[in-house]
Amino acid sequence: MSAAAPQPAARRGRLLRKYLFTFVALVGSALLTSGGLEMWFSYHESKEALAQIQTEKALGAAGRIDGFVDEVTRQIGWTTRSQWSTALLDQRRLDYLQLLRQAPAITEIAHVDAGGREQLRVSRLAMDQLNSGADLSADPNFLAAKAHKLAFSPVYFRKESEPYMTVAVAGSGRDSGVTLAEVNLKFIWDVVTRIKIGKEGYAYVVDGRGLLIAHPDIGLVLRKTDLAALPQVRAALDPSARQDEVLGSGVSGARVLTAHAPIAPVGWTVFVDLPLEEAFEPIFASLRRTATLMLLGLVLAAAAGILVARRIVLPIRALQAGAERIGAGDLQHRIAVSTGDELQELSERFNDMAERLAASHAGLEETVRERTRTLAQTVRELNGLREVGGAVAASLDLGVVLETVVDRAVDLAGADGGAVFRLRREESAFRLWRAARLDKPVAEVLKQTPIPLEGSVMATAVRGGVPLPVDDLAVLPTAGARHLAAAGYRSALLVPLSRADRPFGVLAIFRRDGA
Repeated sequence: MSAAAPQPAARRGRLLRKYLFTFVALVGSALLTSGGLEMWFSYHESKEALAQIQTEKALGAAGRIDGFVDEVTRQIGWTTRSQWSTALLDQRRLDYLQLLRQAPAITEIAHVDAGGREQLRVSRLAMDQLNSGADLSADPNFLAAKAHKLAFSPVYFRKESEPYMTVAVAGSGRDSGVTLAEVNLKFIWDVVTRIKIGKEGYAYVVDGRGLLIAHPDIGLVLRKTDLAALPQVRAALDPSARQDEVLGSGVSGARVLTAHAPIAPVGWTVFVDLPLEEAFEPIFASLRRTATLMLLGLVLAAAAGILVARRIVLPIRALQAGAERIGAGDLQHRIAVSTGDELQELSERFNDMAERLAASHAGLEETVRERTRTLAQTVRELNGLREVGGAVAASLDLGVVLETVVDRAVDLAGADGGAVFRLRREESAFRLWRAARLDKPVAEVLKQTPIPLEGSVMATAVRGGVPLPVDDLAVLPTAGARHLAAAGYRSALLVPLSRADRPFGVLAIFRRDGA
């Protein structure tokens, strides 16, 4: 009987059970208690304090934007105090020009009479228009102003550039009409750009649809970025949504500490965000204090560490050395560790990995060799095409070009000879025109032997318009095929040639082995 296979040594307990209790008992209680309490208090205190600061920043920005909207509305309202009259058209135009000088944010202002017809338009960007009579009776801004005296349009982008808003103010008289003003919201971008909180904090404004209308990165605004999916924006737009009131996601997707404030007249919301990494910097200070306590605990754990070091260090070094050798490419190396715990299991996993890597490496080498052969064939084909292109570029002689084409075709196909047979319509036959690598006697005979147009495989190939393989030349009835077969050529590939959509001839490639 054969000797019994050696049984693996009994494992005397898992590594976690053997060593974890000693370290946790000495260090864990003090570190977890002090460090956990410190981090908990620091987290909540920092979050509440920063949230309060950000809320104040958001309210301040909202107040400034609200004041901007009120000032623009007040200035527009000033132009509507007097009753409209066509006799006072020039005076109203002067009032509008003065308004454009006093309110840089307004780029265009127009008066629409009570019937919805445009009477006057003054613009920074276009020629003034008097008595244009354009029908704006169905314009939403006109209708909203008639119904509510004051209306603000949704934010839009004029000519895909900066964001704009239309402010519509109805006159005080019954037939005074409506004043429409296009307001450039670049001022709001200036407001949010000046808001600084910490090093990386920033502010931005969204409209009632969640569309970004002001942000320190003006490119995001011009791209009409939709932020409605962000948690804090969704919560602000829908008060019933259950979202954390101070934690959210930034425009770039990073977690942020956030606060917001509404801008009531226009239905916008201003947000102030601060990356969590910066917001919780005080917690990092707490972690440093905890690290100090850990160092003190490690002093106590050193005594226990000395007891177990000899049992741990040597196997780990063996694992390290083995991993380095395997990583350096020695896939035949095997790690021998017999500790009866996770370290032994890890060494076995390393050995399994080395075996799989060796098998994979062998397969990869075979793949590389196959790819190399394919690449070499591709290079040969490209060189052949380059030579054909060079012949075409160097000569206008069709015969020279065709000789090069035939020669390269024979080479790329691995054939034994080739020729171009030109269709002679006056003879109703094909005649050899150019040949490459054919036996000279055979080529001379073929030159003297016409191949009839009717009843030949060349005629079949020309009529079909696709390459035609011929497996056995000896069975063909034409004299040219018999001469080729007698010279040892067994098979052929016939490729029809055409010029200006008319049959020109046939390119024939011959082989002796019949493949």
